[in-house]
Amino acid sequence: MNITSVKCKAFANGFNYFCEECNNFFSVQFEEGGTGTVEVCPYCGEDRLAVSIKRLLEYCADNGADPVNFYHAFPPDEPIPNSRTGATRRQVEWIIGCVINDKQKKFPVTVESMAIQLGYDQEVVRKVFEELHITETGGES
Repeated sequence: MNITSVKCKAFANGFNYFCEECNNFFSVQFEEGGTGTVEVCPYCGEDRLAVSIKRLLEYCADNGADPVNFYHAFPPDEPIPNSRTGATRRQVEWIIGCVINDKQKKFPVTVESMAIQLGYDQEVVRKVFEELHITETGGES
């Protein structure tokens, strides 16, 4: 097998495009052997497309959004660039997963309980809760 080129995806979540209008990530596949460019979002029809992490970060800065809101677009074990949380994508995924699990089990969900359970810095967990609007619960222990 001869590899003639390797095309990396623009974002770590496997997508090539981010629509700045409707906030959807997407990729397209052209017919075998076909090439082309994407000019509009297939979801909303707008042409405001980001094709790089750099542009996604600029979009976040322009719109006052913390990049943690798009955590899937970033590599798993590096701090999310320009995020006030200081969290990595993997940390965010673990926090969300544990919050969902504990809420389903009706366990108390607090910043402190998540930080202890996961071994993460409490300030990182607090900022992730704030940015992603995760509510603490008293639960039923």
